Amino acid sequence: MRPIDKFFQSLVGLPSMPKVVQEVLSMLYSDEIVIGDVSAKINHDAVIAAKVLRMANSSYYGATRTIKTVDDAIAMIGLSKLHTLVVASGVTGMFTLIPGLDLRKFWRHSLVTASVSRELAQHFGHDPELAYISGLVHNIGTLLIHLVFPEASENVESVCKGASVEERRVVEHNTIGLDHCEIGEELAKRWNFPDEIQRVIRYYATPLEPQASELAPIVYMAAHIAFSLEHREEAKRIAETLNPAVSNKLGIDKIEWIDRIETYRSFVADAEAYI
Repeated sequence: MRPIDKFFQSLVGLPSMPKVVQEVLSMLYSDEIVIGDVSAKINHDAVIAAKVLRMANSSYYGATRTIKTVDDAIAMIGLSKLHTLVVASGVTGMFTLIPGLDLRKFWRHSLVTASVSRELAQHFGHDPELAYISGLVHNIGTLLIHLVFPEASENVESVCKGASVEERRVVEHNTIGLDHCEIGEELAKRWNFPDEIQRVIRYYATPLEPQASELAPIVYMAAHIAFSLEHREEAKRIAETLNPAVSNKLGIDKIEWIDRIETYRSFVADAEAYI
C-alpha cells in the first residue's frame, strides 16, 4: 500500500464534498446548462446558498445593488463566477474545528491567495475562476496533516515559522513521510476536482518543475503575496522578497510587482468580511 493510501486510511471521518457542490460542478462543466436547475440545486442547501449570496455581495464583485437571491447572483456575476462561489462556500464550510490550527487565519490566507491568483491569471490569459479555486485549495493538505498527526503538526508549525513552502515540504517529509502538496493532490482526486487543479496543488510549491501546471507559478506567487499582505508589509518589501526565478518565468519586473501588489491589498479585508 502506498504511503498516501495509508494516510487516508488512517483519516477518520474524511469530509465529503457537499452534494450540491458536486452537482453544480457537474452541471457547470456540461455543455447544456439550464440556469433554473443550477439555481434550484443551490437553493436546496440553505447554508451554501447563504454563503454564496454573502460572497456575491462582497466588495470584490462590485454589485451596484443588493443581491438577494441566487437568480440575482447568476444575473449579476454570471455562471462562471457562481461556479467559483459554490465551490468556495462548500470547501470553507467543510472543516469546522481542527485542534491546534486557527481555521479563521487559514481560510483568510486561502481566500486572499485565491483572489490574487484570479487577478494574475486574468492578466496572463488563463482561466481566472480555475485559478481562484486552485488558490483557494492550494494548502488544503495542511488541514489533513493536522487531523491525522496533531502533535507532529505542532512541531512542523514551530520549526517552519518564517520558512518558505519549499522548506516546509522538506520538514513535513522528514516528520511524517509525506507533504501537504501530495496529500492535497490526493484529496482533490477523491473530491473529483479537475486534473488542472490537482496539478496546481501538487506543484505550486515547486512551480519550476517540468510537470508543473501553468497555474502553479501564479499560485506560488499569490500565496507569498497573500501571506505578506496579511502581515501588512509594504508593497516594495514584498516585491523584493519574491522568488526571482519565478518572477522571470512570469515576466513581471519589480516595478510592476509593486504596482500590482498595492491593488491586491483590499483582498485581506474582503476575506475577513467573508469568513
